[in-house]
Formats: sequence, C-alpha cells, structure tokens
Amino acid sequence: MSLSDGAKRVFKERLSYPARLRVRRLFVNAVGACVRTVARIYDAGARVVELAETHGLDLRRAWDVKSRRTPPEDFAPRPFGAHDFLLLTDSLRRARADGQQTAGDGHAPGDATVRASVVIPVFNKVEFTFQCLRSLLREIDFRETEVIVVDNASTDATPRLLSHFSDLVRVVTNERNLGFVEACNRGAAVARGRYLVFLNNDTEVQPGWLSQLVATAERDPEVGAVGSLFLYPDGRVQEAGAIVWRDGEAFHYGWGRSPEDRRLSFAREADYCSGASLLVRRELFEQLGGFDMRYAPAYYEDADLCFGVRSLGFKVMYQPLSRVVHHEGATAGRDVRQGFKNFQLTNRAKFYEKWREVLEREHHENDPASADRAADRRRGPSVLVVGGRVPTPDRDAGSARMVFSLSILARRARPVFVSLSKRRWPEQERRLRGLGVETMGQADFLREARRGRFRVAVLSRPEVADALLPALRRADPQLKIIFDMVDAHFIRLEREHEVTGDPRTAEEAARYCDLETRLARASDLIWCNSTEDERVVRAVAPGVPVEVIPTIHELHDAGLPFDGRAGLLFVGNFAHRPNLDGVHFFMREVFPAVRERLPGVTFDMAGPDPPAEVRAYESVEGVRVLGYVPDLEPLLARARVFVAPVRFGAGVKGKIGEALAHGLPVVTTAVGAEGMGLSDGEHAMIRDDPAGLAEAVVELYESRELWQRLSRRGRERIEEYFTPRAVGEVVNRSIHSLAGELEKQ
Repeated sequence: MSLSDGAKRVFKERLSYPARLRVRRLFVNAVGACVRTVARIYDAGARVVELAETHGLDLRRAWDVKSRRTPPEDFAPRPFGAHDFLLLTDSLRRARADGQQTAGDGHAPGDATVRASVVIPVFNKVEFTFQCLRSLLREIDFRETEVIVVDNASTDATPRLLSHFSDLVRVVTNERNLGFVEACNRGAAVARGRYLVFLNNDTEVQPGWLSQLVATAERDPEVGAVGSLFLYPDGRVQEAGAIVWRDGEAFHYGWGRSPEDRRLSFAREADYCSGASLLVRRELFEQLGGFDMRYAPAYYEDADLCFGVRSLGFKVMYQPLSRVVHHEGATAGRDVRQGFKNFQLTNRAKFYEKWREVLEREHHENDPASADRAADRRRGPSVLVVGGRVPTPDRDAGSARMVFSLSILARRARPVFVSLSKRRWPEQERRLRGLGVETMGQADFLREARRGRFRVAVLSRPEVADALLPALRRADPQLKIIFDMVDAHFIRLEREHEVTGDPRTAEEAARYCDLETRLARASDLIWCNSTEDERVVRAVAPGVPVEVIPTIHELHDAGLPFDGRAGLLFVGNFAHRPNLDGVHFFMREVFPAVRERLPGVTFDMAGPDPPAEVRAYESVEGVRVLGYVPDLEPLLARARVFVAPVRFGAGVKGKIGEALAHGLPVVTTAVGAEGMGLSDGEHAMIRDDPAGLAEAVVELYESRELWQRLSRRGRERIEEYFTPRAVGEVVNRSIHSLAGELEKQ
C-alpha cells in the first residue's frame, strides 16, 4: 500500500524531517493494523485526532507541524484544513475495518446517558465545518454527548468530509437546502439528549464551552435556555447576550469590546442569545413546537424561541464562560439588502407582529446609550457584597456560605462583589462571574454608591463592616446595610478562653464584643450563622432585625454503603484555631482509646495549612495528614465515620453539614452540633468527654443499623434546613424586604 502523490506532497512540504520518518516507518511496518488500532483509541470515538497525530498532524492546534526539533528558519507552517485532512484520510481509508457503528448507534432512543445533543446545520463551506468539528473533538465527551450534523444538500466536499467523521457524528442528509430553521428542527427531531444545543458550522468552540452551558441550566431549574459569548477571530466581542428594543430591532450587546470588560464578564438574564450557540431544554423546545417555521429559512427564529421560553416562565441566560469564535457572515454574508441576509429585514416585521404586546410592555426604547441597563433583565435590587477576600469555597466553610449566598442573590437580584484583599484568586473570581455575580474593584464601588446604584450593601465579617460602614453611610444615606457576622466572634473567643485559660483570648473576646455590638446597632439588618448566635445578638442589639443564614450545602450521592467503607475522617482548615485544638484533643485523648477497640483503624486529616505539630501525627500508625485536598468527594464517599471533636466555636459548623450532606455519619460535641437541631443517636452521635467520644466512634463504626439510620436522617436534616432552596428563601426575603422599605421612603 502506498500514499497518493498528493498525500506525499503534503507530507514532504509541511512536515519536519522527524515527522516524515515517523510516517514512513508507520506505512512500512503495518499501516492497516495501526489505523484499526487508532480507530479504537478513544472510547468517545475521537479517531480523527489520533490518526492525524500519528502522522505528526495535530488537529488540536491551529498548526500541522509536531516535531521535537526546531523547524528550519524558512519553514512557514500553515493551518491544517479540510482538504489536507481529506488527502490524508482518503489515502488511508481502504485500511479501515468495515462495519463500524456510527456514534449514534451506541445509544438507544431516549437513553438517559445522552446528556446533550449538539445540532449543526451545514450548507457547503466545508473548511468551516471541518474546523468546527475539530474544535468539538477536544471539548465534548462522546459518552454523554451526541453530535448531529444536518447537511442541507451541500455541493462541495462536505458530504465527503462527513463520511470520514461517521464514527463521531450522526448525519441527517436533506435532499435540498431547507435553510437554518427547518434543518435545526430536523436535527432536533432525531436528538436524544436532555438538552438541545444548536451550533453554527462557522464557529470554533473554546474550552469549557459545553460544560458551562449545561452547568448553568442544571444549577437553576428556572433556566430554560443558555447562550454563549461570541468572539471575532481577532478576540473582540461579537455578542455578549442580545437586546431586543421595543421596536423589534435586535442589538448585539458588547460588540467590539474586550471580553475582559467587567460589564460583559458575568452571567445574566438576556432578552435572547444567538442561535449560533444556544442550549435549550428539550421539553421546552418540543412544547414550543421547535423553531417557528414562519421565520424560514433563517433570522429572528432564535429571538422568537427565546421569547417563547420566557413566555413559559423560564429564563434565558447569557453565560460568558461558554465561549465560541464565530466567523460572522461566513455562510450568509453581511449585507441585509440582498441574498439570504435579506430575510433579516423581512422576519423582523413578522417578529414584531407576533410579540408586539410583550415588546411594548417589557422592553426599552431603541437607545444604545441605555444598553448596559437593558442587557440585564433581572429586575431585583442591585446589592453590594463586600468581603475581606475572594471566597475560596474549597478551603473553608465561610467561603462556601458566601458563594452559595451570592448564587442565591443572583437569581432574584443583581449582586456586585468586592474584595478588600490585594491578593487575586482569578479562578474563584471567574467562578463568581459564571454564577451571575458582577465583580468590581475597590476604586469603583464607593463611586457607584455615591451615584445611588446600590439599594442594599452586605458587609461580611466585623473587620470589613468596621472599615466601610461609615463611608457607605456618607456615600448614600439611603443605602440599607446588612452586617453579616458569619459567626459571632466574641462567643467563639469566650468559649476558647473557657477551654484554654489563655488571658489573650479573654482580651480578644472583649474587644470583639464591643466591636460587633457597635456594628450590629449601626446596621439595618444582621445576618448570623446559628440560632444560638441569634439569641445572643438580639440581647446586645435590641430592636435590630436578625436573620439566621447558616452554612449552605447541596445534597450529594450517599457514596458507598456501610460494608464498603472504612476509616475515620476529619476535614477542616488548620488555620482556624477551633480545628487545630480539636485535632490535638482527638489525637491525645480520644484516638488511643479508639485504637484499643478498633485495632488497625485509619484516620485521615484533610485541610489547608496543617502546621508541623499536626504533620507530626503521621508518625502514628494509620494516621495520614493529607493537607489541602481540592476534591473531598472521594474521601467523604469511602470513610465510615466523620469526627468533629471541636471544643469551642460559634455558628453552624460547615464541616459537619458537608459530611451529613454526603450521607456520612458524624461523631461530634455539643458545640459542634450547635445550631443544626441534631439529636443524639438520630442525626449524629454527640458526646463531650473523651471516653464518651471514643465509645461513640466505636459504636457507630461497628453498628450497621445505627450507621444507616444516622446516614439517612442526617441527609434529611440537611435537605430540610440547609440546602440552597431552604436558605435561599431567607436570603431573598431579607434583601427584598430592605429594598422594599427603601422604595417606600
């Protein structure tokens, strides 16, 4: 078997010498066997990528040279395109095994494993289709995502290209060009996914594109459609969500700006998002009858679909973390006065007639100067939230509570988060923006407050409130201020003094008592972390409203059953003194008694910043000090007993709530169980003395019946009182009550 002359020329002109050697060796030895092996390398069926890489052609990048040596100075690599690919694959195709299944054949209709169906209508423009499919190969998991390409009777090399992707995509072939609307409807008719994702063939998806679309829909059941951030090939913004003015004209918000512009970088509700990359819940798409055929062959069908989604009571979200490069006009041109693009004008009139009442009632007058206001459909109050630093929910419970609170606010209000720390946490800031939280620099928020932008300000922790409360009162006397204590510091410090006898903690407790009392009395509302904190705060700040906002936890899978689990687990940030004291107490006074009854039992300690005296415990047989663990799921899923031997503290303990949310039973103290309404022997094992704690650990470790009861009842307790749904009602009620008071003034 030999290569065609064209393929030889491709290899010689565009590959480095080492790459040509690899190609020659491949064909001399056993090209047929290699190709059949490559065809099975990925479970997802990404045969094309591996095939090209075997020959030194990297489909994951924009260039086709892959060599360990520096290319010659006169060598100028050029993009690896569809025709290069066809030259390569046509010469090898005879070596492929016959009878391979298509990607779609691996799933039965309605198979729950198909999470999303990506529908791509195409007509000619084979180069764009190839680049689009190539970008999908590195982005999606074919085990849970199907790709459906609807070919509108292409007359170029498109059918030939699609035949080479038969292991990856399902192809629907139309006998004539039906246009975008009907092609999408036909693709959706054969789709199996819970989500339909419509994608233009003149796009290249970026990392995280699909996962961010799906996560946005799954995070909030009220979201019916999600659209992406569109970029030009030069990096400028093409569309960051779209506006429809009262006269029916569409406006691409963010056009020409930088994608890092903070006004464009957070998720928000939009009038509509372009169908060039749009996720829609399948049941809603079917309920609406698909894209309305009155807009065939194209234009305004995506705006119409999004208006339909909103008419059913669902939101349309713009998600900036889902990004695509869009070669605008590549398939239909840009001149609305002629050709296919002329339907944009025709269909605008149809759209206006259909949605006239909604447009006049809900939409802004056609004024680009008001675009920033019109781009966010959320009608709730603008809420300033200030923290000492960017929350890091993978490191401490207070940060997790902050992130959940912000995500809850983003559904009913317009939160803006400001960190007073100079340290940057780019990934965590990015996560906040993906949840719908605008971030703002320290130099900007006081200016915005003076302009009257915010209705409510939430100041998290005493140091932040002490630094900003007077300045915010001066900036906007009408601004309503919530002092978020998180937990009552002075209570925790008083208890620490009672346990340790350290006089410094007594002084610290007195200072915080004065500080927190003064701040509470100067605020319009107090958020605290537990009912015990609430009782004390009401006594020191009578007349000021108080709401309990505990730690917040999502329910997780219960993990392994009793017999599949082993070992003890502790999780906590060791920079927090109650955690450090608790570990020392457990290791010195409890664990030796446990080991006598349970020889060989293991004990894992996970959490950031373990000091040397904690790491020294690794010298004890069976003890592991894991330090920071970014993903605690595996530990929580396989440990048998969670221990939280805290002797002092305040508020609800996040570590306990997280364990219970995973179905992992807990042994703790009365201080640890405080504020959660846990009953001993029903939701957790609660003891205070070393002997009692050791006995509880052993009993829970050995009794399957007790373990199963606590696992079930603990999760039920979290579901009833500590999930985002349960706590979200309190958060939104308190914010809107304050904002409502301001509106009445």
